[in-house]
Amino acid sequence: MSEAEQQIAIEQQVVDKVYARLEVMREQAKELKEEGHSRATSGPLTGLVERDAMVLRAAARMSDLDGQEEGIVFGRLDFDDGYTYRVGRLGVRDEDREPLVVDWRAPAAAPFYRATPGEPLGVERRRVITCAGPKVIGLDDDVLTEEDIEGVVGEGALLASLTRERGEHMRDIVTTIQREQDEAIRAPAHGVTLITGGPGTGKTQVALHRAAYLLYSDRGKFADGRVLVVGPSTVFTEYIGRVLPGLGEGSVHLRAIGELFEGVVATRRDSAEVARSKGDLKMVRVLTELAWDTPPNAPDRLSTLNADDLAKARLEIRKRCEAKGVKPNGARAEAAKVLSELLNGREIPDAFLNAWWPSLTPQDVLPAQDGEWSVDDVPLLDELAEILGRPEKATPKMPEWQARELSSGVRLAETFVLSWSLNDGWQLFAPGLSTPIAQSGQSIDHNGYWAAQRWASGILLREGHKVTSWIDGFDPYGEEGYVPVLAEPLPVAEAEEPVEDVYLHVILDEAQDLSPMECRMIARRAAHASMTIVGDLGQATHPLAAESWSELVQRLGKREVRTLDLPTGYRVPQVIADFAALALAPGIEPTRSFRPGGRLEIRQVDDLAAAVAQESGAVIAPDHLAASLNALPVSQVKGLEYDRVVLVEPADIVAAEPRGMNRLYVALTRAVAELVILHTKPLPFTRP
Repeated sequence: MSEAEQQIAIEQQVVDKVYARLEVMREQAKELKEEGHSRATSGPLTGLVERDAMVLRAAARMSDLDGQEEGIVFGRLDFDDGYTYRVGRLGVRDEDREPLVVDWRAPAAAPFYRATPGEPLGVERRRVITCAGPKVIGLDDDVLTEEDIEGVVGEGALLASLTRERGEHMRDIVTTIQREQDEAIRAPAHGVTLITGGPGTGKTQVALHRAAYLLYSDRGKFADGRVLVVGPSTVFTEYIGRVLPGLGEGSVHLRAIGELFEGVVATRRDSAEVARSKGDLKMVRVLTELAWDTPPNAPDRLSTLNADDLAKARLEIRKRCEAKGVKPNGARAEAAKVLSELLNGREIPDAFLNAWWPSLTPQDVLPAQDGEWSVDDVPLLDELAEILGRPEKATPKMPEWQARELSSGVRLAETFVLSWSLNDGWQLFAPGLSTPIAQSGQSIDHNGYWAAQRWASGILLREGHKVTSWIDGFDPYGEEGYVPVLAEPLPVAEAEEPVEDVYLHVILDEAQDLSPMECRMIARRAAHASMTIVGDLGQATHPLAAESWSELVQRLGKREVRTLDLPTGYRVPQVIADFAALALAPGIEPTRSFRPGGRLEIRQVDDLAAAVAQESGAVIAPDHLAASLNALPVSQVKGLEYDRVVLVEPADIVAAEPRGMNRLYVALTRAVAELVILHTKPLPFTRP
């Protein structure tokens, strides 16, 4: 048996023990569910609750991880004091609560990512264990000491990972997180954390692993959908969609910019000129005018009021509402009042109000062009939702007798009410109660309602309420009674609006491309949230992209920022990175690449279609050529990566938009092994 086979056998024994323990925990979780809550009402709970929570949590995460190809255990740390432990996708303890596997997010696992030969942190060997499910199939050791260590195998974990072929979806980097990446992942949750770095530095993986870390460090706060990750496109979110489930975290909300407005999924991008107009803050004023404007097909006459009269009335309604902070969808009552004043107190028909001042949705005000919204429309729809306010709900008044018949059982009193009980005499109920606060007994008979009202008025006066008269009403049992009219009416409780999901942490990937209007849309979702902002100014392609990170942070309504830079590229080979740097804007530092190898080929051709047909790999083309070449539109490839990229006609990419060189830089850095450039027109920069 070779040295590698012997070491694999050693690790397999440990992995077998872990999976056996997980099966036990799975059965324990099943038993706990069957027992229900009975154990919570008997016996001491100290230790029991903690143990049960551990079992249930591990079982829940196991169900998420069952479908993953990667194994639960992926690492081992050997320390210079002889201590050894394994690192994995979740923490697992044996029956005596001793650790079998340390969760990768635990403080004890930090040396797995932060130890270096220059600063080994007591680590002699870091081993990456590659598994296919429960089977160990490979090992890679990094030796961090000059001492001789037995059983060293593999070529080094990072290099082994970098040479693996890419699939259709992004993989997690939990086995090969580097020191500067780990510092960004474990940064404090509060405030704003800005993570910058060029192509291939692992910004997106860091952002996703940070989401998983936040859930681990404060699950009570961030679980149940309280973390939002925003990406640039649906193509991008589909590409990264398996990373968090692969880490056992399925509660994070993952959305593209075009999906942030409920009910709309937009994938098409407008031209740079149109995107500039729609992304400008001037749109707020434009949308406000649209929201207050007369709806199409609204009636232009009401009795003696003509179109001009109605237009003036609409201006008066808006003036009064804006002074009170009332939004268009809450202005119906004010509209009825103004119109009634113009018609000398005449009541305004509901049918007219429904047509002239309807409750509007953003889609009513901004209909889709050709039946399809663009990504740049989504912030406008979101802004309109804020401007319009919630639509009023029509609640037709129901006759009191019908309400009584439809109700069943005892209800809470809505106000003070006096009613007769055959056994207890007159009863006085108070708001919010279903039982009386006072009873007269038989001292006042059934017909003595005047005496009963005087008796109840005295009780209410002692409570601080002066009664001026009485009106008919109903008690909590639906029986007829008398309701006091008070000198100072009781405050009316406002109906609570349903509370929408509140995000407590928002992660923005490719944030350098956010327009001012997109920032407003995100700021509404991040009003109560800390944030992680991830991006690269060298890849900013939106015509209204911020010129600096401080400008972007201000657009998002945030202030305190901690900045962490990822200077090393692990994906793009140096030969490709050097060539791509020719498209970098002045002042942007190129990323230094850690990855060796790589192949670059540049060919001028006569027939693009024929040349593309002879190639393999991911074909990236200018948007106007993408369909005819069966290629990926260059506007959709940000954040993606491929082993082999065929890039078509760079000159057209540059000419298509104001930040065309930035767009070209993005396209040039999608390849992780081979880049082939096909062109018929001269390249937009001078080759070295």
